[in-house]
Amino acid sequence: MATSQKENKHSFASIAMVIVIFGGMAALVFIPVEVFEMVRASEQNQIMSWLGEETDLWIMMKILHLLQWANSEASSSLDALHLSGNAKIDGWLAQRLHAALIWTHVIFYRGGFMLMWGVFAIPLLIAMYMDGHYQREKRKAMFSSQSPVMHKYGIDMMKGALGVLILWVFIPWHITMLIAPLIYVSIGIAGWLWISNMQKRM
Repeated sequence: MATSQKENKHSFASIAMVIVIFGGMAALVFIPVEVFEMVRASEQNQIMSWLGEETDLWIMMKILHLLQWANSEASSSLDALHLSGNAKIDGWLAQRLHAALIWTHVIFYRGGFMLMWGVFAIPLLIAMYMDGHYQREKRKAMFSSQSPVMHKYGIDMMKGALGVLILWVFIPWHITMLIAPLIYVSIGIAGWLWISNMQKRM
């Protein structure tokens, strides 16, 4: 049983990694720069219209060093591109590099938004997981059984929430920023189901 769970964890992580790597490569090759610029502008505008410019400024300050590093790496790579001597290839690579830079900004911005929600969500997650633990201990003391079905639901829900998180962070498309708190809620419920219904060890 433990071996099966480890294999499922490895397969889920492997699938997610393959999707991110190959999906990212395909996106950088085929998606126009304008799409990345539109996504970045749409998400910043949504944050500022819903939560104000102060929230946008807070996120930007948290990811400032990452943005500076990305811009520096992009500038160094752009300087190196002119050494090939092929104008068409250099132009295409420069455009793809610009798209990658903007996409990196979007990823960092979404990460900063998750960090902002994490300030409020992480204490609640800890409380939910502790409650799940005490619910399990209470059932053990009362000699009532945990539900393996609900335990599996919790595991599957956790995998789904983490999959949506990975997809949202990396997808080069604008999705409502409300997905961030919904992911935290899903992770909280999934963890509670998972922990509170863990089977008794013999």
